[in-house]
This record gives sequence, C-alpha cells and structure tokens, in this order.
Amino acid sequence: MYFNEYQLAAHETAIYQDKMYPIASLIVESAELADLFIKPYLRGDDKKIEREEIISEAGDVLWNLACVLKDHDITLDEVAQFNLTKLKSRQARGVIQGNGGKR
Repeated sequence: MYFNEYQLAAHETAIYQDKMYPIASLIVESAELADLFIKPYLRGDDKKIEREEIISEAGDVLWNLACVLKDHDITLDEVAQFNLTKLKSRQARGVIQGNGGKR
C-alpha cells in the first residue's frame, strides 16, 4: 500500500466533527507508542515488547497523522518526500546531528 492510498482510506473512517480531534489524538497515541518503550527502560527491566503492540500503536499514530494532514490538504507522500530531501541536505552539509530545525 502506498502512503496516499492509505491516507484516503484512513480518512474514510474518520467520523470526527472537530479538526482538533486527530491533533489531540495524535499526541495521546504518540505517547502510548513511546510508553511501550519508556516504561521498561525507566524500570530497568527487559520486558519483551510485542511486535503487534508496536504495530497497533504506530498504526494509531499513522491514522491520526494521515487525518491531520488530509484536513489541511497535505498528502503523506508530500511529507515523506519533503522529509527525505531535508535530511539528505543536512547529511550532505554535515549538519544532520546538529541542533535546531533550520540547519
């Protein structure tokens, strides 16, 4: 499946009225994804994180991101291409590990 196909299909399942819904939900779902890794790290245990849990939470993040972007007429393909171009430019200029967004 391609990014834009996913985005259109995902948005067909969107039933929210307020465009803030996927923005707020993106924060929550991102935290839930991070939490899978952070809690075991902070506890110092070696709890195995199930692949299915990661995929499920990452999918929730992806759905919300797809909807936020669609609501603003931006495609996932656009974001992916822009991001790769930006990272390759930073790498070529030797600033990929620098600080700040405008390096």
